[in-house]
Amino acid sequence: MRQLFVLLFLLNGLNQICAQESNDPIKLFVSSRVDTTSKDVRSIIQLYENYYKSKPDSIYNNPYWNKKEKELYNDFDFSRVSIFQGGMDATYLFRAFSPFVMSVEPLGEKYQIRVLFASNTTNPKYIGSKVWCIQKLNAIKENDQWVLENLIVGISKKWSTKRSGIIEYVYPPNHSFDKTAAKNAEKFCSEIIKRFNPAYKSTFKYYVTNSIDDMGLLENFDFYFVGITTGKAREGMILTAKGDEYYPHEFVHKLLPENPNRGYIIEEGLAVYLGTRENKTEYENLMKKLATDLKTSPEKINFKSIISQEVRYNGYPTAYPAGAGICELIYNLKGDDGLRQLMKSDTKDFESIIKSVCSITKLTEAKVQAEWNKTLEKYIGKSSQTEEIQN
Repeated sequence: MRQLFVLLFLLNGLNQICAQESNDPIKLFVSSRVDTTSKDVRSIIQLYENYYKSKPDSIYNNPYWNKKEKELYNDFDFSRVSIFQGGMDATYLFRAFSPFVMSVEPLGEKYQIRVLFASNTTNPKYIGSKVWCIQKLNAIKENDQWVLENLIVGISKKWSTKRSGIIEYVYPPNHSFDKTAAKNAEKFCSEIIKRFNPAYKSTFKYYVTNSIDDMGLLENFDFYFVGITTGKAREGMILTAKGDEYYPHEFVHKLLPENPNRGYIIEEGLAVYLGTRENKTEYENLMKKLATDLKTSPEKINFKSIISQEVRYNGYPTAYPAGAGICELIYNLKGDDGLRQLMKSDTKDFESIIKSVCSITKLTEAKVQAEWNKTLEKYIGKSSQTEEIQN
């Protein structure tokens, strides 16, 4: 499935579409079906509101989240990256998409809160992203205080597990485990580690679901438009909506050597070139899309506009084939050693990408651009069979 790139329409028209106008920018609206006569329910609503007043878009020791998950994960709120996509903070989010508490229900000794984030727009141009998400979180007691909790542990509590190499598969009772796919995954991961990250000694969990909505629940979404995709690599885990054990694109994300200065284009480019390319047709189809656009719309789609991500989405996420083109170019000239250098380089923005690629290949910027175009041009006329684009 194509990753859905969400362009925040509110950046260009926030005053026209703001959903919530209030002296208090962080304020919840509550459905009449919610039993606000219950002290615990009122406490859960207040907890949720307090959390959003405490800069949840930032990662720190937030007092409104449970201690155990904060110790396990640096980025402990599994919905944070998606819900604050585009650089929003909580105030901006609440202004654009009025949070509406749909339900607060007991769940054993816990409570579960479900909150709709939706704008008030009726503009046909933006109506498709009117509902940002429906977030669902647990609330549990910790030292006699209510704190928030991810859904994933409760959802997967009765799921099966099976180990294959460095991967611990976690899958629901209705899933038929594919040993062959798991063996292929084990072999692929071993090869990537051997080639590019021999110091890697960790294991990770791999959660198998059969739909984007089932996967969304593992990230605390009852429904989500924002961040929707078929796979994600997170701390210590991979989530997949594809219903199988083999996801090379996400394996690459998980196994690459860490580099905080690696930018989005190169991160995704490496995952596409080393991972998605395992499916030749899928890879060629993706590369062909960008190659065709470069030929037919050169004023809009060109080396500078794509590598700088001035054009992020053109029916497909442009960073994927653009980054893969850079990786393919480097591999053709410098092999694995060139890719290893790229993995370690500063590639945060256009200038740093150009500087790093020129340094690795010993080419001028003009020559890099020409070789990148040639790398992509060869895919025009190749397979046109429709395939999903992995994330």
